[in-house]
Amino acid sequence: MDFTLLQYAEGTIIALIVGLLTGIFGVGGGFLLTPALIIIGVPGEIAVGTGLAAILVSSTVGLWKRRGSKTVDVKLALTLASGSIFGVLVGIWILEHIKNMETITVFGRQQEPVEFILLCLFFLLLIWIGGFLVYDLRKHGGKVIEKHVGSFAKIKFPPYMHFSSLEEPHVSAVLTILLGFGVGVLTGLLGIGGGVMLLPALVYLIGQRAIKAAGTSLLLVWISSLVGGCGHLLKGNILWGLLIVMIIGGITGTWIGTHIGLRLRDHKLRFYFVFVVLAAVFMIGRELWKITFG
Repeated sequence: MDFTLLQYAEGTIIALIVGLLTGIFGVGGGFLLTPALIIIGVPGEIAVGTGLAAILVSSTVGLWKRRGSKTVDVKLALTLASGSIFGVLVGIWILEHIKNMETITVFGRQQEPVEFILLCLFFLLLIWIGGFLVYDLRKHGGKVIEKHVGSFAKIKFPPYMHFSSLEEPHVSAVLTILLGFGVGVLTGLLGIGGGVMLLPALVYLIGQRAIKAAGTSLLLVWISSLVGGCGHLLKGNILWGLLIVMIIGGITGTWIGTHIGLRLRDHKLRFYFVFVVLAAVFMIGRELWKITFG
C-alpha cells in the first residue's frame, strides 16, 4: 500500500496530538487517532490495527513517566482487564465480519462499509460521552467534589472487591469485569485503547478521582492495546511504515503530555477532557456530512 509524503507527515502530527492526550488524560487517543487516519485516506481496518500498535507504544511511555506517582491502581486495572481481554477478541471478530461486507449505499452514495460504519459508531459514542460530561459539569459547576462515590458502589451485587484508591472501596466484581469487557469490545472494533470511555467510567461509575483514573485508565489502555495490536497483527491490519512515523510523534507527545497531566488538578482534568471529546465530535461529524451529503 503506497502513501504520499504528506500522508506520512499527517500521520506523525496526528500521533503527536494523540500522544499529548495519552499523557494528560490517560486515554489511548484512539477516539481521535482512528477516525483521523480514516479521514486522511487510510483504510478502516489498517487505521484500527496501526492505531492500536501506536497507542501501545505511547501508553508504554506514559506509564513509564507515571512510575512512582501513585496514580495507577494496578489491582483495579487488572480486574477490568480480566473482562477487557475477551472483549478485545470479540471486537476484532466483529470488525473482520464488517470488512467482508459488500459496499453499502447511503442516501444514494456508495460507501466502504468499514470506514463508514466506524465513523458512525465513533460519532454516536462520542456524542453520548460528551453529553454526559457536559451535564456533569453543569451540575457541579466545575467545582471540586468533596467526596466522590461511583454509581457501582451504590449497587448491591456481590461478590465485592476492595480497591484502595476509591473513597468507597467496595465495588461489585461482576460489574467491574463487565465494564472491562465492554471497553475491550470497543478496543478491538474501533481501535481505541478504551480510555475515552474508561476515564469517565472510572470517575462516575467506579468512583476514582480523575487524577488517579487517568493513571489506572492508562494501564488498562496498555493491556488492551497489547492484546488488540497482536490480534490485528495476525490479521495483517498493521502498516509498518506508517506505524514508525506515528511512534516518533506519539512518544514525543506522550512525554510532554504526561508532564502536564501530573500537574493538573482533578476538576481541571475533567473540564479540559470535555473539550477534547467535543472537538472529536465536530471533526467526525464534519467528515460524515462530507462523505454522505457533500
